[in-house]
Amino acid sequence: MENKKNGFDYSCIPLGYYDDIALRKKGIRSFWHHLKFKRIIESFNGKYESILDIGCFGGTFLGMIPEITFKEQAGIDILKDQIEYANKKYATEFRKFYLMEDFTKDGFFDDGYFDVITLIEVIEHLTYPQISEIIHFAFNKLKPNGRLIITTPNYTSTWPLMELILNHVSNIKYEEQHITKFNYFNVFNKLEKIMPEFSEMFQTNFKTTTHLLTPLIASISFSAADRISSAVSPSRWKIPLGSLILFQLQKKV
Repeated sequence: MENKKNGFDYSCIPLGYYDDIALRKKGIRSFWHHLKFKRIIESFNGKYESILDIGCFGGTFLGMIPEITFKEQAGIDILKDQIEYANKKYATEFRKFYLMEDFTKDGFFDDGYFDVITLIEVIEHLTYPQISEIIHFAFNKLKPNGRLIITTPNYTSTWPLMELILNHVSNIKYEEQHITKFNYFNVFNKLEKIMPEFSEMFQTNFKTTTHLLTPLIASISFSAADRISSAVSPSRWKIPLGSLILFQLQKKV
């Protein structure tokens, strides 16, 4: 995969752009990023040792996870400058970030290495062949029964309206980036269309949505929205109209 992927040049995004937004803890955009990372962390169920974040960008997500949760943490991305930023800000003895430009070639890790792999708002940026390529890569790097956690915008929600608004107020245009669109009701059928072997590779532990009303509440009170968002665990939240789809898959043995 190239920095200029599917017509959008991702290297034009300033260093730390989304990291700064997420850590601001003020307003809807900041809460969007804060909440998606928080809900993924809340969806971990069990004791694990290793995690890989594919498409880690500036490293914000792994930077929120302490060593006690995962004693080995790795992030990979296609953007050299963002990886350098992530390593400078978030790297530790237990957390490292790596440049990964080609997911069809052998990488830094052995097959069957990770307990958990995350793809956080990545697949909507990819073509069908690229989605198949990156999910096969994740499947190979997961341990038997390992977890793959994926998030992607829900196009049967208020997200299309939010995307339209953000395209007008932000320098970064989502309409130029989101080329494969999913919704809560078609996400698995679409993945099986992209990868006919999908259901043979994974079983579904749960599928949910997040970002229903709390981003709007965050425009008034960030802390109140943060408290409300944790009232129900992701695996128990069944409302399909949140703006972000979140699902956890388990690698079949």
